[in-house]
Amino acid sequence: MAKSPSNYHDTRESWLRAATNELRPYFEGCDYPLPDKIRFAIGFPSTGRKGSRVGECWHSSTSNDEHFEIFIRADIDDPAEVLGVLVHELVHAVIPIDAKHGKLYRAAAVKLGLQGKMAHAMPGILLTKRLDELAANLGPLPHARLNIERGADNRGPADREKKQGTRMLKAECDIDGHGYVVRVAATHVRNDGPPICPRHKQPMTVDLPADEAAEQPAQEEKPETSPRRARSRRRTETAEQPGEQSADGERQEAV
Repeated sequence: MAKSPSNYHDTRESWLRAATNELRPYFEGCDYPLPDKIRFAIGFPSTGRKGSRVGECWHSSTSNDEHFEIFIRADIDDPAEVLGVLVHELVHAVIPIDAKHGKLYRAAAVKLGLQGKMAHAMPGILLTKRLDELAANLGPLPHARLNIERGADNRGPADREKKQGTRMLKAECDIDGHGYVVRVAATHVRNDGPPICPRHKQPMTVDLPADEAAEQPAQEEKPETSPRRARSRRRTETAEQPGEQSADGERQEAV
């Protein structure tokens, strides 16, 4: 393989463009000539950081000036691996847009030296050797792995879960499996205590954070009988004992 005109590139696109130009004769020799209008970028595929795609090729029909647009994930920085992804995406540029990873893609990919499951096909032994030589001839790739999981501000990825401004806690009455549930602001629980169950008139159990759970007042034990039943029992006992005994043992009638 002929050496590149320059072994120094100050941009990632320049490096990828030079690599593609070096690969053009190889693709043409396999009867899959590459289109002239191709742009390159190392950044984020449309599936974002959580997606499994390491590269993407946008068809020229999606571009206003009819360029193919190839993207390679920014958390890959090994030159040979980058070139492997580049070849995988270049295959998409030489087949119809609706071919995806079907029969037409397989035919081109296998002929060009890719192997494995087509959706994730990467260079086989012979193509890997070719790409290793190409990477050495191109010179350093002006790119370092971007730690996407850290986020732009080192505080985590941009799609991390946002902290809830006012944390609403779950409060539940679990007396006799009542299951009555309300939501209450953590501030109110800290300052005023847990809400009261409207049926049992007892403090409800609140799902406080572990460091605050110990501070929650314990529920009072439920009386053995309801107030109505207790009043009924007292009336019965009064009816059965109409009087009280005096100090000298004589029974006095209740007034």
